[in-house]
Amino acid sequence: MATRTQKPTAKSSKDYLAEVIRGITDISEENIKKILDAFELVEYDKNTQIIKEGEITSYVYFVTKGIVKIYYHSSGKELIDWFAEEGTFIGNLYSHIMQKPGFDIYESIEDVSMLRAKYDKLETLFKHNHEIESAARKVIEQYYVKYVERVHHLKGLPADEKYHLFQKHYGDFVHRIPLKYVADYLGITSETLSRIRAKENKKKRIN
Repeated sequence: MATRTQKPTAKSSKDYLAEVIRGITDISEENIKKILDAFELVEYDKNTQIIKEGEITSYVYFVTKGIVKIYYHSSGKELIDWFAEEGTFIGNLYSHIMQKPGFDIYESIEDVSMLRAKYDKLETLFKHNHEIESAARKVIEQYYVKYVERVHHLKGLPADEKYHLFQKHYGDFVHRIPLKYVADYLGITSETLSRIRAKENKKKRIN
């Protein structure tokens, strides 16, 4: 989906969410409206922790502008799990289901606009509306598959193949993520990443 550069309004954000839902599953316009009514627009400045470590998550979010970094701490190090770009749902579902504090931190790396809805509010919709429940399941399934492909397919690959796969999955968003974060996510040094990018740029100039 194309990168959205204008600052979203509540209406444009909900139109975007409706577009994504329609692209995943067949659902009536009446029920799409019920889903959209559960969401509100929120905005965060760059480098803001949206979901903090040790927090029990109450909301699910849909990113309409900006990119969010999801990471955790281990042995004193920051380990990046994934990046959520525009058109992506986020929210620590495990923390909500288990009602336990989460370890992941969700932090904006750009100014971010998102729609958010209370998990409890959505669950009430699911309980009373089979079509909405089915649509939600399909959305979760698609994003889980996307997450697995992004995260687990990187393991064991050479550094240059990791970066190529990263480019494939994130497309135009790659150039909006700081190189240090990309290197940390891929488990390589910034110097190695710089060499890979320089080699690629050289190939492009030759071709």
